[in-house]
Amino acid sequence: SVEGSLSKLKTDRIDILLIHRPDPLMDADEVAEAFTELRQSGKVLHFGVSNFTPSQFKLLASRLSFPLVTNEVQFSVMHLDAWADGTLDLCQRLRISPMAWSPLGGGRLFREDTEQTQRLRKEMKEIGEELGDASIDQVALAWILRHPSKVIPILGTGAIERVRSAVKAEQLELSREQYFRIWTASTGAGLP
Repeated sequence: SVEGSLSKLKTDRIDILLIHRPDPLMDADEVAEAFTELRQSGKVLHFGVSNFTPSQFKLLASRLSFPLVTNEVQFSVMHLDAWADGTLDLCQRLRISPMAWSPLGGGRLFREDTEQTQRLRKEMKEIGEELGDASIDQVALAWILRHPSKVIPILGTGAIERVRSAVKAEQLELSREQYFRIWTASTGAGLP
């Protein structure tokens, strides 16, 4: 699969290769051996994983002589599991930046009309006004960026307007109080 990717990309090297979703039958020694061979051959510089639990991440990392550089996980104002299950804590402990796929909930934040999305849109609209007329998508991305693990949101868009809007999210500074207002809107419950 790496050879095919190199050919399609018309390059001789991949900067970061991620394993997408853990295989329940993953043999960490086999994966580590394959990673090591690819690294030694110069075909891949760095490796990461996608959707690994903290224990799966630590298992694979324990078999490597070099660090994994990221864990790409589902994380958004609508999906807090990586925040609650220790994934973001592990990334922060290891000083690696996780990547967040579907940072705007795959558009569900804007399309769905659930109690959660209604609460979130209302709260983020208010916070956007407090921050100087920021849009809901900018506030949602600023919320992700506020986490101390230095999450990198992966946008699934080719629309230049959406990219420009997303870049503006980096300039927003959510207060701790605003951050937890969004968390409360997402969960529908008070802070523990």
